[in-house]
Amino acid sequence: FPTRRSSDLRKIRHVFTSFLLVISLISGVYGGFGRIEASAAFTPDVELYSTAYYMINLDLDTVIAAKNENERCYPASITKLMTAIVAYENCSDLDMHMDTSWECTNEFWGDDPNKQGAGTADIAVGQTNLSMKDCLNALLIKSACEAANIIAYNIGKGGETERIPNFIAMMNKKAKEIGCTETHFGNAHGLWQEDNYSTPYDLYLIARYYYDKYPELVEISNTYEYIMPANKYNAAPYGIYNVDSLINNVSNNPYYYEYATGLKTGSMGDYYTKDGDGNWTVYHEGFANIVSTASQNGFNYMLVTCGAPYRDEEGNRLNGHFKDTIALYKWAFRTFDIVPVMNENTFITNVKVDMGENADVSILKPAGSFSTLLPKDLDTSVIEQKITITAEKNENDAVVAPIEKGQVMGTLELLLDGETIWTTNLLASQSIELSQYEYTTRMINSIFGKWWFKLCVAVLALFIIADIVLNAIQKARIARAEARRARKAKISEKW
Repeated sequence: FPTRRSSDLRKIRHVFTSFLLVISLISGVYGGFGRIEASAAFTPDVELYSTAYYMINLDLDTVIAAKNENERCYPASITKLMTAIVAYENCSDLDMHMDTSWECTNEFWGDDPNKQGAGTADIAVGQTNLSMKDCLNALLIKSACEAANIIAYNIGKGGETERIPNFIAMMNKKAKEIGCTETHFGNAHGLWQEDNYSTPYDLYLIARYYYDKYPELVEISNTYEYIMPANKYNAAPYGIYNVDSLINNVSNNPYYYEYATGLKTGSMGDYYTKDGDGNWTVYHEGFANIVSTASQNGFNYMLVTCGAPYRDEEGNRLNGHFKDTIALYKWAFRTFDIVPVMNENTFITNVKVDMGENADVSILKPAGSFSTLLPKDLDTSVIEQKITITAEKNENDAVVAPIEKGQVMGTLELLLDGETIWTTNLLASQSIELSQYEYTTRMINSIFGKWWFKLCVAVLALFIIADIVLNAIQKARIARAEARRARKAKISEKW
């Protein structure tokens, strides 16, 4: 019997051990024992004639003023910036000879009043001593319309009447490449045409491309005088002069601004559209636009203004685009400075940490420093912080240790007047190790609440009870056997 009892108990223990192994495997599948895996625009304080503008600080690519920047406008001679870009990108030799065909000037003698009296650089049809360099200077300094068509005629491919239209197609293709979505060119010179339109923002994109990629063209835009070759209208080489008053420090010019540089004016004294009978009789008052840059005390700006009236109420030339440009630059230079907003040691927020070794919160700081162009008198406390925690949290709204120093825990977005001015990652400022004691305690407590653990306890209790019962039965059997042996011994003694 004792031998049988030991055998039975070994079988019971073997079954129980196997059962616990299965439960352990189940718990591994369900995770019970697994390791826990852890730019804002501002309103200028000046009165302006222009109906639209777009102004950006070139040092930080920060927009500081904008109005109606996505509304359609007629660019006028600012069109010539794109003409220059396409010409420069498709001409390997600026000394190339330019063909000055009648096809380049025919439209200026037609019945369209918008094309009559176009500004020119006195280039003669049939002139044989003209180069691409001459044409680019005439285009950008004198804003010569015939120079625009001569460039288009010589760069465009195809037959005589196809060359200029093909060049205009190249202009439109380039505009799309630059990112212009509301621009279409109908000609190379900018004289009024219904399908020659843009927006202040698109004009900025074109001017910025021109400014960033082609300093040689920018230099031409800022040249006051250029000497053109002689022709039948000019017996000797003759000078042409820049039409941009911002950069012309001559004759006590009231619109000269010492900090300004190019890039291009675009004005129309008036223009006409067709009436219901198809005649050019509908009169429109003119307008003045300009794209310019300016630098002072290490600050650099680009400005597009559009839609200033060409004439005042008395019919005199207003020059509102020059006045607006100077006023906006003066406002920017006196108003803005580069202000440090925060650095990589700035405390932003913290998050709760579960099972951290001697730490129950993680302090979060920005991934880098941030300075931006802001009004000098602005209280930076008005800048709103939008914090997003991206680190995975548990049911206690806490991040589970371990956490590495520099680990990305979320994002920080800075907003001014509802506009995002900066976005960066939020990083853990210190490493936090996993507390093995708390981890073990948590796991044990977690195990106690699992259904399978309760089942194990119940089964174990049954085994223990069964063991006790079997042991009691065994003892009872032994006792009865001993009693029988005792009785037999007594009987044997009597006999």
